[in-house]
Amino acid sequence: MPAVDDNTGMGSRQAPVTTAETDPQLDDIALLAAQICAAPVALLGVLENDDQVPRATLGIHAKTTPLNELICQHTIDTGGLLVISDLAEDRRTKTHALVTAKPSLRFYAGMMLADKSGTPLGSLCVMDYEPRPGGLTTEQEAGLKALARQAMTLLSVESERSRARTVFDSAIDYAIIVMDLDGTVVDWSEGAQRILGWDRDEMIGRDVDAFFTPEDREAGISDKEMQSAREKGRGMDERWHLRKSGERFWASGEMMPLRQPSGKLEGYVKMLRDRTKERVAEERLEMALASSGAVGLWDWMVDSDLLHGDANFARLYGLDIDETKAGLTEEQYQRYVVADDLEALRRDIREVFEAGADFLVEYRLDIPDLPLRWVECKGRMLYSADGQPVRFSGTAVDITARKLAEEQRHLLMQELSHRVKNTFAVVQAIVFQTLRGIDQKVIDALQSRLAALSRAHEILVQTSWSSTSIDELLDRVLRFEGDESRFVFDGPDLVIGSRAALSLSMLLHELATNAVKHGSLSVSVGKVFLSWKLREETFCLEWKETGGPPAINSESKGFGSKLIAMGIAGTREVDLDYAPEGLTARFECPRETLEFDQG
Repeated sequence: MPAVDDNTGMGSRQAPVTTAETDPQLDDIALLAAQICAAPVALLGVLENDDQVPRATLGIHAKTTPLNELICQHTIDTGGLLVISDLAEDRRTKTHALVTAKPSLRFYAGMMLADKSGTPLGSLCVMDYEPRPGGLTTEQEAGLKALARQAMTLLSVESERSRARTVFDSAIDYAIIVMDLDGTVVDWSEGAQRILGWDRDEMIGRDVDAFFTPEDREAGISDKEMQSAREKGRGMDERWHLRKSGERFWASGEMMPLRQPSGKLEGYVKMLRDRTKERVAEERLEMALASSGAVGLWDWMVDSDLLHGDANFARLYGLDIDETKAGLTEEQYQRYVVADDLEALRRDIREVFEAGADFLVEYRLDIPDLPLRWVECKGRMLYSADGQPVRFSGTAVDITARKLAEEQRHLLMQELSHRVKNTFAVVQAIVFQTLRGIDQKVIDALQSRLAALSRAHEILVQTSWSSTSIDELLDRVLRFEGDESRFVFDGPDLVIGSRAALSLSMLLHELATNAVKHGSLSVSVGKVFLSWKLREETFCLEWKETGGPPAINSESKGFGSKLIAMGIAGTREVDLDYAPEGLTARFECPRETLEFDQG
């Protein structure tokens, strides 16, 4: 971007002065760029050797300047679109003369201009005196890129003396309509003719309401859009419109203020894009979801910071349907979220906006005159082609029934746990009475095994009898067999199925019992090193005793020895090493035997 002429002052808001350096053929491109982007300053410059020469300016007086002294050098380096939301906060531009001047330029958006081979020709940029945290809208970005393409064509083919009409009419995917302060059409693009059906001569002088539906005319929608453009800088528009034939089509558009370089409002620019196919698909999805009544859809728009929800979402949250569709603030849509759940919910939302994290949360709604309701929300941030966040979209589902079922299941499992404990107590009492008079060692061994089995069952009851963590299993089984400091564990935390959990608990109990009686745990300095790992599709577990008496392979094989020999879940993949340093036992089994997922 060329420097400001010292004689006119930095960032002057006065009307531009055409000099020998400017090119009237490109002035209309700068004008339209300023109108589309609602910016008071626009400039188109071309490269000559190491300088940039202004060819079209609006709202600023410029002169030929070395490229390395300009903000536009960063656009050339980027090779495409560059948006700087606040020039005073960006390290590349905060000390630039245009930024430190009064009044200072604070916002910049520029497109590099290049020929067909990719060689830079210059840049097209717009600037504002206020920072724009949201940058350009999607429609503004698309419009600036379309104008840049046309500027590149004009610069590449200087012999073609097409005027701004060519530029204005080239964005055929968009209807661009220019209006005066009363909403009367004063210009009509080729894209508007293609999309809406009227040609330019038919629409010049007519009210913009001509392509609004009767119900929107009655509601004064066009006036409301112009009011929003005046007061907020833009009037967003997604609704049904009319073609000349009377056919309705769904359009996504935006109404923007058209201002003179001095800042005085002189009219409006409206851009429309036909999105009928996308809307029909959305409506079919909405109809399917409405018939189920189960899922609510929502979109949190980044530029407006408002959340828009469909009818299902509004009903789920106890909110007004029309207000929810129009857009709610964060506080408004969270009106009935239980206070204890708000902090975690808002923390997760911040992570989405700040780091792009995935969003999956469950929380409660306390809606007046209704039972407490649980909802599950999931969503993700959607980005534009240049990586800018556009909208945070997702779904909300009523999971109250699931939560009640989980609570009921938890109560049932607690009751089952109580009954299992009582049953094992009765069994142990029967065993004690039945074996009265038998060798006490036999009674103690049997009762110890029953206790280990009881502990394993207690763990499984807490997880609905489906699976348990291997860390939890080791803690529950081995902490009863000796001082925790005597065991050293090494292995990943895994979730294992119920059959494998019961087998491992009995296997480890037998190994620990033998270590207490005859092995490393029978002396004060002995330890047990227990490690496990995954080796491709095989689970490997090693029990290694150190610091105790030498391991001896007894010729007599009792029940405990037979249980150890069976391995994990009866696979019999066992290797026992009776070494002078102590017993080492290695076990293997196929991965699927454990029925686990990695935690």
